[in-house]
Amino acid sequence: MIRSQRELREVQQPGAERLTQTEKLLLRYETGREWVLHNQRVVAAAAVVLVAIVAGLWWWAGQRKTNSDQAATYLSRAIVYYFNGDYRHAVDGNRQQKVNGEPIIGLRDIVEKYGSTVSGAEAALLLGNSYYAIGKYDSASMAFDNASSDYPLVKASIEAGKAAIFEHRGNKTEAAKLFESAAKRDATNPLDADYLISAARDYEAANKKDDAVRLYRQIAGDYPSSQFDDAGRRELLKMNVEL
Repeated sequence: MIRSQRELREVQQPGAERLTQTEKLLLRYETGREWVLHNQRVVAAAAVVLVAIVAGLWWWAGQRKTNSDQAATYLSRAIVYYFNGDYRHAVDGNRQQKVNGEPIIGLRDIVEKYGSTVSGAEAALLLGNSYYAIGKYDSASMAFDNASSDYPLVKASIEAGKAAIFEHRGNKTEAAKLFESAAKRDATNPLDADYLISAARDYEAANKKDDAVRLYRQIAGDYPSSQFDDAGRRELLKMNVEL
């Protein structure tokens, strides 16, 4: 069973037991969550991928196969650059840096060579986020189109990435629809509230007040006594709408 965030922090204390790889990723996600909430417009695509990585690691642990194993190995190396915010090396790789005698190949090459594998499809999601982070929105859009997964959490991340592109291009209505769809993929997704907030704000920006009010009310009802509840209530107040 995955431990709570409080327990994960306690485990990090000197002399405590070591975290699993999955728990390390979850803790990193939680640590950056507050910053993401305050910078949602800029990092929408980059934030949502963390859940997808956790799902990918679980799959890798249970279903390793020859081609997929190789793709997963290359992906695990490129991820280091991604998490360090070095998106150009994440995309292009680093031929000067070698692991076990092999140069580190980037997400772009992983997608091209192993796109039919699960790791290759998830590399496309990371590639899309990386392109988004460095401002290559057309390339990001194509990468998101190549991303796929059977996991609802990963599907939600893909939709959120596409939504971020529509949002950047000014198509608030389509962005809102995709964010709302992402929020419906899996009721256990810790990013559902973020998706709903994004969808509501985009509906509001698109002058679709009824849809915005509907989602703000849903947020206030589904996430009581939380920052999302407060955000929903504040936006309704600004719109002169009662809860």
